[in-house]
Amino acid sequence: MKKWISILLLAIFTAGLGMPEAMAAGRKKVNSGTVADLVREYNLYQGFDVVSVGGLGLGLVRMIAKASAETPEERAVMGVLDGLRKVIVVEYEEAEGSRKDSFNRKVSVLLDDAEKMVEVKDDGETVNIYGTSSSDGEFIDDLIVFIPEDCTLVCLFGRVSAEKVADILKMADE
Repeated sequence: MKKWISILLLAIFTAGLGMPEAMAAGRKKVNSGTVADLVREYNLYQGFDVVSVGGLGLGLVRMIAKASAETPEERAVMGVLDGLRKVIVVEYEEAEGSRKDSFNRKVSVLLDDAEKMVEVKDDGETVNIYGTSSSDGEFIDDLIVFIPEDCTLVCLFGRVSAEKVADILKMADE
C-alpha cells in the first residue's frame, strides 16, 4: 500500500512543479466520451466487469458520505469527490485472452497522445497514470490509472485539487 501511495504522491507533486508545461507539449486531454464508448463496447463481452457512476450517482454518494463523515480523513476525501463528474472502473481479468489484448491495445491507442504523469514497472506490472494538470499545477483533470497486466482501468473524470489528493495520501501513509 505504501508503495502505491508513494507513486501517487510523486505523480501529484510532479504535476505541481510546473512539469505540465514542459511535458505536455503536444499532449492532449483524454476524451472521456471516447473512453466511455470503448468501455460500453467491451462491457458486452463476458469477463468485463464495469462500474460507471455519473453525475447523479456521484451526487448521491457525496450527500451520503458527507452526512456520515466523522473523521478528518473522511472529510478530506469529500473534498476530492466534489470535483468529480464521472467514475469508471473496469476489471477484465476473467475475459478471454484475445479480448484482453484487444482492449489493452485500444486503451493504449486512446492514451497514446495523453499526458502521462508517471509510469512505474514493478514485479512484471506496468502502472500508467495519466492526467492533465492545470497550468499552475493546482488541479488535475481526468486522472486515469491503467494497469494492463492486472487487467484494470480506473478513470476519474473531473477536476480534483492536487493538494487535497496529496493530503489524503499523506494521511493514508501515516
